[in-house]
Amino acid sequence: MSGGSDKASKQAQQNEEARQAQATAATQAINSTFDSPARTDAYGKLAADTTAYYMQQANRQQDQANRNLRFALARSGQAGGSVQADQGEKLGQDYTQAVTEATRRGQQAGANLQAQDEQERQSLIASAQSGLDATTAASNAASAMRANLATAQSGATANALGDAFGDFANLYQNSKDAAALRRGQLNSYNTVYQSSFGGGGAPTTGAVRFQ
Repeated sequence: MSGGSDKASKQAQQNEEARQAQATAATQAINSTFDSPARTDAYGKLAADTTAYYMQQANRQQDQANRNLRFALARSGQAGGSVQADQGEKLGQDYTQAVTEATRRGQQAGANLQAQDEQERQSLIASAQSGLDATTAASNAASAMRANLATAQSGATANALGDAFGDFANLYQNSKDAAALRRGQLNSYNTVYQSSFGGGGAPTTGAVRFQ
């Protein structure tokens, strides 16, 4: 009786040791896959690529804002003055904020990928404790990493930067509206003026004709 019990106990111990050894090997395979230098580089590359994507938008918006500012100042006759200097300073501040936001989104993209990888790592390690072998564990880890990267890449650039220079678009539109208003007022004045001389006939000597 005692001999049979000892044999069963030893077998159970051997089974447990084998299970633990397999779990350890699987966990090591999982960690090795997730901790590879290539994966570390992927976090940095995603951050840099995402930042570059949003920087392109920031630069395009800055170029447009510069044009809007030049046209608005020219229309209002304020080019070269203190207003231009003030607006130029504001433009620089807006651009700095856009650069900061682009950088933040890049860093967030890299951090999000790393966090998703860590979540997958812990899930696979739990599976390893339940009997997942090392070969399957490594394969599943690699598959999870590929899926995480694809999702992170598409999600990181899914949204636009937003209008970082909206004030300058408004400035440009306001200058257009003001110019149109001035033209309207001038045309209205010419119409009234010409009507007073018989429907557009020549004005009396000394009068000023508006074109």
